[in-house]
Amino acid sequence: MKIIRNNNGAIINASYLLADAIIGERVLCPECGNYTFENWPFGWDAHAAHKCNINGTETQRKNIFKNRYRHLFR
Repeated sequence: MKIIRNNNGAIINASYLLADAIIGERVLCPECGNYTFENWPFGWDAHAAHKCNINGTETQRKNIFKNRYRHLFR
């Protein structure tokens, strides 16, 4: 699939891509769409644990995020 970026240059369709296409790129959170990772995947765990719109404890939230978007990690 082709990479689609917003006006700020962040990838907005990451959930449809693979890790090789987005590693090191600016990426809009594939779950909430409210946070831009400046260098994917750095910071994903803190975002998932505290700011993303996933329900559960911090550990559950991180596990859900990682499992849901496993294809975006190496």
